[in-house]
Amino acid sequence: MTVNTERVVFLGPDPLPAVGSQLPVLCADGCGLSREGGPGWEEFEMRGPNSSAALLRLPAVQQRLRSQVDALAVWKSSAEVERIALELGVLVANSPALIARRIENKSHFSREAQAAGLPVPPTRVGVAGPELLRAALELSGPFVFQLAHGFSGEQTYPATSEAELAELVRRFEGRACRIAQQVVGTAITVTGVVSAERLLVGPACIQLTGLPSLTPHPLGSCGNDYGRPVPEPDAVREVTLRTADWLRRQGHLGIFGLDLVVGAKGAIWCIEVNPRLVASVPLFSLTARDQGSPGILSQHLASFGIGPSAEVELECHWSQLILYQLGERLRQPEVRTARGTLTAPGRFRAAGELGLPGPQPGEVGLLVQGHSRPGRELARLFFEGPCCAPDGTLLPQLEACMGELRSQLEAPSRAAAVS
Repeated sequence: MTVNTERVVFLGPDPLPAVGSQLPVLCADGCGLSREGGPGWEEFEMRGPNSSAALLRLPAVQQRLRSQVDALAVWKSSAEVERIALELGVLVANSPALIARRIENKSHFSREAQAAGLPVPPTRVGVAGPELLRAALELSGPFVFQLAHGFSGEQTYPATSEAELAELVRRFEGRACRIAQQVVGTAITVTGVVSAERLLVGPACIQLTGLPSLTPHPLGSCGNDYGRPVPEPDAVREVTLRTADWLRRQGHLGIFGLDLVVGAKGAIWCIEVNPRLVASVPLFSLTARDQGSPGILSQHLASFGIGPSAEVELECHWSQLILYQLGERLRQPEVRTARGTLTAPGRFRAAGELGLPGPQPGEVGLLVQGHSRPGRELARLFFEGPCCAPDGTLLPQLEACMGELRSQLEAPSRAAAVS
């Protein structure tokens, strides 16, 4: 199929993955973004949970695609997305759902990655039950219990003792899962692009994980710090290239994210791989925009034969913090999506509307989700520079800012009210 690069869109529940990319957007929730100063975006009213598949079911979206779109990219494809797109004559620029879902399955990844020689923590996989528990107790605790599929740490649980592990196995009995020996070190994430001709790997970043002021998930990702150096960068890159080659042999094309832990003595462990668009994509897009070079989504599309593949390296100098909802959301919050600055005490000061082009160099971008629920993303802050001090704690200015944003978006929790 011949694709006109001007007839390609990003389609998804919200426009976040396309920020800074110059890619038009069809979405269910515009998150308060301005329509000025960049590629167009369209919002379609939906009932029920937002998803790419649900959006594609809408007659208005189907009419728009039939008449004006040759190809689309989504956050994560599915069999239904692929079926509807095929009926509409539109190419889906994502790895086939069958391949991506298999790779992203934590049980499958542990087995296959270990067989491919990638450094995976000591692990047992199978169906939660007495037999798996007996096998898992051969490992040294503490443990990490994960269901086969999960997002942002929602289905990942730490178990500090054999009793806690046994309770998790009982709670999720009959579900496919992975039980791993918890490895201690610095959490790292690396973003790259796989194509038939090239393996493109960006710089690694510190992955903020389980910060209670940002997320209710003890092992959930809640930000990317591209302003601090990572340990063992050369070894991390080598492992990532090996993983990217493994992904290509598995049939994956396009963007991927690899989560690693680097131990105090330099040991590197592959935790999981995400064969899809990932949270760091807007940060790479903003950096490429600043440099006037093709962005990561352009490289992603090129891996599917859409547009030329540029001989550029992936770079990133933007960071982000992701605030997850804890309690009840305020109906009329005091803050909304905007671009602005951060004062020395940590107050976000809005200076104007934020559009798809994203915040400009020297600015801070705040994007507030139009709809959210406890445990899911509430807001996101884009900025240049580091997130954390060397000890891993949030910089005081950012800690204060995120606390104030939460107070402006959520009602105080009962626990806070009592204290």
